Amino acid sequence: MTARAGDAALRREVRAARRAIPEAERLAADQAIIARIRSLPLWRSARHVALFLPFDGEPDLTPLMTPAGRRRFFVPVITRKAMNFAWLGPGVSLVTNFYGILEPQPQLLVDPRSLDLVLTPLVAFDKTGTRVGVGAGYYDRCFRFLRQREIWRKPKLVGCAYQLQQRDSIKRNPWDVPLWAAVTEEAFSSFW
Repeated sequence: MTARAGDAALRREVRAARRAIPEAERLAADQAIIARIRSLPLWRSARHVALFLPFDGEPDLTPLMTPAGRRRFFVPVITRKAMNFAWLGPGVSLVTNFYGILEPQPQLLVDPRSLDLVLTPLVAFDKTGTRVGVGAGYYDRCFRFLRQREIWRKPKLVGCAYQLQQRDSIKRNPWDVPLWAAVTEEAFSSFW
């Protein structure tokens, strides 16, 4: 249930292209992504928001974490086998995990079912909401409960990426948890 062999070349290609984005272009794209997120009705109503700390050329969404009285922010905390989400607020220190990604320490974990919005990292995505991650299956395992729902109330998984990460079609496997929507510097795409 981890890396799909057919996706290995896609991962290498897209990650290299993402890392090669010039800094000025990246900053402008990040600002456009953030502006699109802030314009979403879902953003305005969300009280419990999970996002990711940038790694390996991913968009930097940390400017979204402005003090907002009713909104609480959570970020992934991973072990070798599982992913949880920990509160990230004032006074919480960050440590580097075994992948080199920052995460909160100490950890105040939240049940993923209590999140309203999950701004999700990805390597590639397609026009149907199929997401390719780094290949470890963390998001698919953490949110597998969403595959059994006919009505998807929450959390809403919104992939955040650069437009160059979108592909026409990616094979969806039975264990894949699709995105509810995706946002890039150029567009917002809803899949539900």
